Amino acid sequence: MVYYLAYGSNLHPLRLLERVPSSRPVGRVELEGFRLAFHKLGQDGSGKCNIVESDNPEDRVHAALYTLAREEKPLLDGFEGAGYSVEYLEVPWQGRRIQAFVYIAEAPYIDDKLAPYHWYKEIVRLGASHLDLPGHYIQYIEEHESIQDPDLERDSKHARLIERILDWPPIMG
Repeated sequence: MVYYLAYGSNLHPLRLLERVPSSRPVGRVELEGFRLAFHKLGQDGSGKCNIVESDNPEDRVHAALYTLAREEKPLLDGFEGAGYSVEYLEVPWQGRRIQAFVYIAEAPYIDDKLAPYHWYKEIVRLGASHLDLPGHYIQYIEEHESIQDPDLERDSKHARLIERILDWPPIMG
């Protein structure tokens, strides 16, 4: 078993469970001195989430801590694709520090002009809402610019995922 820190489209347990069958939610984590960005170049050409260390200690990223079977990590690596490196962070959990792996965008894949597709931003927002993250954090996600996915088949596939997420019972919150 390994700990995984999700902050983007894998925030919601259904999304992660469909990718990694052994994944189990542990709880919410707050990372001080980091901020959420949608500037990682995705395989589809749109902006994906990334966390960036900040000079402002007041900045926070709210994330989900999961466990998953070590042998299933390559499944998740495949979904995350090129442009992310795997890093290990010590994260606070119930009065102790836990080492969790996290995907951080590599410099050549960062472009601040990118925007996420509407469906991607909605999956991130639904994950944040499911976790009952702070209202200002959810509002930040909601207010982030997004664009229409020109690939109608991919857009429709993700609309079906969003429907399944909306039907998912609350686990954390």
